[in-house]
Amino acid sequence: MKIVYLLPGGLYSPGGMERVVIIKANYLAEKAAYDVSIVTTEQLGRPVFYPVSDKVHLYHLDIGIYKNFGKENYIRKVFSRFLKIREYRKALEKLLPKLSPDIIVSTLGVDIDFLDKIRDGSIHLGELHFPGDFRQLKANKMYSSFIPIFVEKVRTRLLKEKCGKLTRLIVLTNEEKENWKNANNVEMIPNALSYYPEYISACTSKKAIAVGRLILEKGFDQLIESWRIVHGEYPDWTLSIFGKGDQREKLINQINQYGLNSVIEIHDPVKDIYPRFLESSIMLFPSRCLDALPMVLIEAMSCGLPLVAFDAPCGPKDVITDGKNGFLVPAGNIELFAEKVCQLIESQELRQTMGNSARQMSFDYQEDKIMSQWIRLFEEVISDKKVTNDKL
Repeated sequence: MKIVYLLPGGLYSPGGMERVVIIKANYLAEKAAYDVSIVTTEQLGRPVFYPVSDKVHLYHLDIGIYKNFGKENYIRKVFSRFLKIREYRKALEKLLPKLSPDIIVSTLGVDIDFLDKIRDGSIHLGELHFPGDFRQLKANKMYSSFIPIFVEKVRTRLLKEKCGKLTRLIVLTNEEKENWKNANNVEMIPNALSYYPEYISACTSKKAIAVGRLILEKGFDQLIESWRIVHGEYPDWTLSIFGKGDQREKLINQINQYGLNSVIEIHDPVKDIYPRFLESSIMLFPSRCLDALPMVLIEAMSCGLPLVAFDAPCGPKDVITDGKNGFLVPAGNIELFAEKVCQLIESQELRQTMGNSARQMSFDYQEDKIMSQWIRLFEEVISDKKVTNDKL
């Protein structure tokens, strides 16, 4: 079976979606003996961040759709985007006949705008790595003006219409599946863990950890606000944040402003986060939105860490059972977030009990278990297509 993943972006980033796509591609190529390719648009000569199997084929089109994103005025940005997307479509229409895929899996970037118009004979699937209405959610949080909110509402509606033309749309959580209850092509398959540490954290160190892109949606400014409260009660505890993004300098300034530079440190992303989890005692997740199923939460669970997260759309609720493997805090309630962190700090026994529960719950995300669902799906849609063709 030939599978092509479309990733409008690159494999240079330590992002969760990039990592998940690589994990699946490696598994399908190595263990299922599929012919797997990943097509990117933004690699632009940069090295691949996560390890990719030699059996996975990489095609870097280097379109540069997002190369000047945010640096152009609105009119120029719209025109440039139109030209780049047209270039991307033409490149795919040239490449795909050579690859002759049985199935194309879109990660629902810009290709979703034209994928239904590409007549290459393949089956088109989509996998949603963010809430389907994330544009609208983001606009509602960031803008008070009617115009951008209306524009993002229209874009959300168009995305859902395009997704309705896919053979299957795969979402990552039951909560997100509910948001597509009027669609008849939606299935839920969560992300998989590719690795289980042999040992788990003892949860005895006075260290908390947070991992993610340093962007507004991830809410690290809220985490720093919360840690300011925690520090007042427990000044000997430290917080390590791993990530990069456009909010980095702003966050550093916030840390310095509050005099927390001795207890909060921002680190660059690392390829292997597991050792950092194992030396920590609590995993914190302050995201505002834009998360479908945060891999870092599941990875932290596999290391036996209790979790504290804001109940943001759409991932934490599927991962955290409040009071069992961690705490779910109403979105934006910084004081309660700090209170739950302090509750874990106060009790090593509670940390270890919740951490053990987290470890047990992470078994549901074992790679073989999750990837068997994908293989079953691939075989099912191929079989359905064959039956349809036989009838014709």
